[in-house]
Amino acid sequence: MRLAFPLLLTLLGAAAMTAAFAACSSSDDTGATDTNDSGTDGTTGGDAKNDVVPSDGGGVKEGGNCSVVKGACDIVLQNCPDDSKGQKQECVVSQTDKTLTTKCIAVQSSQTLPQGHSCCPGSANPCLPGLTCVGSPCVDGGPVTGRCSPACCKGDDQACGLSDPEGIQGTCDITLFSGDTELHDVCSYRQRCKPFGQEPCKAGDLCIIEDKLGTAGCINSFEKALGESCKFSNDCADGLFCFSPLQDGGDPKCRMICLTPNSTHPFDASVEEGGPLKGGCNPSEQCSITNFQDLPAWFSLCTLDGG
Repeated sequence: MRLAFPLLLTLLGAAAMTAAFAACSSSDDTGATDTNDSGTDGTTGGDAKNDVVPSDGGGVKEGGNCSVVKGACDIVLQNCPDDSKGQKQECVVSQTDKTLTTKCIAVQSSQTLPQGHSCCPGSANPCLPGLTCVGSPCVDGGPVTGRCSPACCKGDDQACGLSDPEGIQGTCDITLFSGDTELHDVCSYRQRCKPFGQEPCKAGDLCIIEDKLGTAGCINSFEKALGESCKFSNDCADGLFCFSPLQDGGDPKCRMICLTPNSTHPFDASVEEGGPLKGGCNPSEQCSITNFQDLPAWFSLCTLDGG
């Protein structure tokens, strides 16, 4: 699976610049693989009935009919009936002969984790029915980065609810992909942070700025280094941003974020005199890539290799 976070899609700067697709994680184990149906969500079936029944994951849901993938059920509504033996079923995405569709499968007794709870993505879904463990695979001894997330219709944050047990408000802002094929949206539950090390995320996470107000949250990072090629914002390590000017021919690279000189900002004075990753740039770079329409005026990027 491939996850894409559309928080900052197609950012256009005043100087005819564009950012790469925002934030993604990549894994073949986000609750289901491309070749099985063990827990990945999908969405509305072309002939699916909309007589909604409650799911253990979050009760009766509204909306639906918003996913690209169609089939026997609606991934958001989770409208699968009990099977002939009275066993509960959930709606998932399944792949048959390279065709993605939705289908109803039996709920397993191992599905116990509630909405927004941390989880380890794998071949078996550990989350309550109607939820998918979204995140990067757990590594022995490493942090647990996944969250049990419901499918949702883009912009419907109310469907996400609060994470268990922290009570973080969910946001419907992650799009699941299988390869390059879009599946459906799910909720994220991100801890808040402040860039430039002011309020850092845990190791392995990236503090990503989400909007013009400077709202920022922690997401799993693939920790690519400064200057490395990238495609999504969370390909890069914390303090970096996946970006390319249009004249670079669409080859985005990880660039360091910096504090726009002489800008008004919400940080303490140490950021104004900070070095690399603390508001400033490396000695060979300048903080000169700025004026993003959908990001704060204090958000800029350092030049890289003279451009």
